[in-house]
Amino acid sequence: MFNFSNLTIELILGIGLILAMLAWNAWTEKADRAAVLDAARPDARLQLYNNTILTLWLVTLACTALWVVSGSPLRELGLRPGQGWRFWLSWSVVALAAAYMIISLLQVRFSRKARTAMRQQLGQAGDLGLIHPETPREHARFTWLAITAGITEEVLFRGFLIGALALVFPPWLAAIFAAGLFVLGHAYQGLCGMMRTLPITLILTLVYVVGDSLWPAIALHILCDVAAGVLFRVSDHHESADAAAA
Repeated sequence: MFNFSNLTIELILGIGLILAMLAWNAWTEKADRAAVLDAARPDARLQLYNNTILTLWLVTLACTALWVVSGSPLRELGLRPGQGWRFWLSWSVVALAAAYMIISLLQVRFSRKARTAMRQQLGQAGDLGLIHPETPREHARFTWLAITAGITEEVLFRGFLIGALALVFPPWLAAIFAAGLFVLGHAYQGLCGMMRTLPITLILTLVYVVGDSLWPAIALHILCDVAAGVLFRVSDHHESADAAAA
């Protein structure tokens, strides 16, 4: 039923790199968390951001090179413009999501009630302390991390993994495997955080599969992560005043 002979050694190496990255992140999570909580290491979270950005780009560039060396064109990695109604449908989802995020950000900016509700939601979203920026430098670096994750994670978990696994499994099963690994990559947020990551993971996967292009998924991923950074910033900025008003 499954033809593993379709996988070239280059694609196997690429899958191995992605799995190794996930394993390394899981292995170092405890040490990273301890460093972030250590008052004697005020730049620990910045260093974590920098290491994550570097790792994601290195793994993405390596997997892209392996993809090309395997004989597969870049457009089959999902880096194609897309066309037809399915492509525009995927961009419509991105546009609706962007409008929703803008409205949500405006509500949080001008409404204490909205900020209180958002803080409650963040409290239920899993353990975000490892990535939650607190200083101006961290907020700025978090934006670069968000852009990096939006590009590289889509190439790795949607383009590369689905493309490679679809040579062995039915495309729908390849998409499920890739989505599962993406959710596992957020294990640092705990089980609750992983479950709350699942809906956006499914949406990103559907946007890619329906639109037959990575670009809408990349745009949506960046929007979500950058919006999260802005929500962190607005929430922290008004926290003292909101507590006093309450």
